[in-house]
Amino acid sequence: MHELRGDAVVDQPCHTAVMDGATGILIKMGVRLLVFGVVFYFAARKNPKVVIHAKWATPLVAFVFALLNTGLYWALKPLLDLATLGAVGFFMPFIVNMVLLIVTVRFFTWSKLPRFLPKTDDKKAEAKPLFQIQGLMTTLWMAAILTAAHGLLYVGLDYLPTRL
Repeated sequence: MHELRGDAVVDQPCHTAVMDGATGILIKMGVRLLVFGVVFYFAARKNPKVVIHAKWATPLVAFVFALLNTGLYWALKPLLDLATLGAVGFFMPFIVNMVLLIVTVRFFTWSKLPRFLPKTDDKKAEAKPLFQIQGLMTTLWMAAILTAAHGLLYVGLDYLPTRL
């Protein structure tokens, strides 16, 4: 962009210059972490087949998924693109989100993780994992919603700033 000051034309940096370098990466990762956490939180609360046994655990599960998605997506996508020779590149965000959902479920059903004991008088109450997704269609539904969020983040953080 150019700015006219008196007789001289001064180059002024673009508003997206802040999104370059380490600052830009940290801003983008922070926004992704926040958005994926919020989208996961609301999608999990909306679907009755996404079971989180303790209300306080919903933000925790959302944060763990958002952390996995923000941190591992950039490592998994190139590997899976290479493994499939780019044949399913358009569907890769959906596939990666589905894999990360399964990893999140496995993490919260891990036997060494503390279990949630429901408050009942029954002495034989079974300990339950904090997070479960019941069924393949529910997993696909969650992955589709998270992929839509991924697409919006791509447009908002990666595509538009370089075009405006």
